[in-house]
Amino acid sequence: MHRAILSAAAALAFAAVAVPGASPSSSSPTRANADSITLRLRYKNGPWLKVLKLPLNRQHLKEFKLCGVWNWPAGKAFTCNGAGAALPQRTVMRMEQTPVANAQKRPESPGWGLVAMTGDPVLRVPLSNTVTGDRWGTFYYRASLRDLSGKVMLTSNRVKLVWRKP
Repeated sequence: MHRAILSAAAALAFAAVAVPGASPSSSSPTRANADSITLRLRYKNGPWLKVLKLPLNRQHLKEFKLCGVWNWPAGKAFTCNGAGAALPQRTVMRMEQTPVANAQKRPESPGWGLVAMTGDPVLRVPLSNTVTGDRWGTFYYRASLRDLSGKVMLTSNRVKLVWRKP
């Protein structure tokens, strides 16, 4: 009888390790090792880029787009559409910039400012020179997957926006 109980306990422990995404605590979010967030910038209807350089005229609003997609297929041309996969349960995707400038400062992200957040697998954000404080220079953006307490589970590639003098 004692041996049967030990065998059953060992089988349950093995099943928890062998099943992808399984965890000892069902209240904590899990993700597969191959998960990723792909991030790109775009000006008007131009191509999606990793680096965007724009002239900054402080008298005019200059809008650009930022897009993060959960599990975008590698090698496929980026379109800012969903790849079909939902975010893991009890997680959110956050879009952040550094330097912070006019973005929202958050204690769990020192040096980065929050510009958008969603529970969806696609985060499209229209931004402008106002969120960067109408300053010439270089700004970086990232997307992060976080649990509901704010803990970072995964970060995207960084993309770069350069405001240059006209």
